[in-house]
Amino acid sequence: MSKSKAVVDAAMVYVNAGYQEKPNNNTIFGKWYGLNNQPWCAMYVSKCFDEAGVVKLVAASSKKGFASCDAGLKWFAKNNQLVPVGDAQPGDVVFFQFDDDAQPDHVGIVVKNNTKLKRLVCAEGNTAGDGKGSQSNGDGVYLKKRSYSLVMAVARPTYPTSVVYKSADEVIASRKK
Repeated sequence: MSKSKAVVDAAMVYVNAGYQEKPNNNTIFGKWYGLNNQPWCAMYVSKCFDEAGVVKLVAASSKKGFASCDAGLKWFAKNNQLVPVGDAQPGDVVFFQFDDDAQPDHVGIVVKNNTKLKRLVCAEGNTAGDGKGSQSNGDGVYLKKRSYSLVMAVARPTYPTSVVYKSADEVIASRKK
């Protein structure tokens, strides 16, 4: 299984379980990261990468990833890992802008990119499921459909690639080295 699929699978476990926070942003993500009772969308993303065994790919603030959307976006930008929203793929990290300031408001994991409708389907923590509550400080983990117009940036982690041999002869030759 590819590591990007493993990240999406880890994210979907919480979506499918209908994970809900306890009062005052009390979550398993905040406890794991060491910053409980704080907005936790970035910690959710980081924990999903950790569970997929690739947290180092999002280590913007610590060995556990990032807890701030701003820190995460700046780190990905500094490392030249931003891609156009239309090129988003499952396992990419997406930063959203819901107001008019220049700061990212929320982050999630791309599950699907519908280029025809210009919409991303994302697994997101700390958002509202019904669309009526806060989209950047909600109550649970949900699968959301977001218009490209809400996307501030998409980051593509440098997922490891496996070596693919073209023939049995190449496999044998590589073993002799």
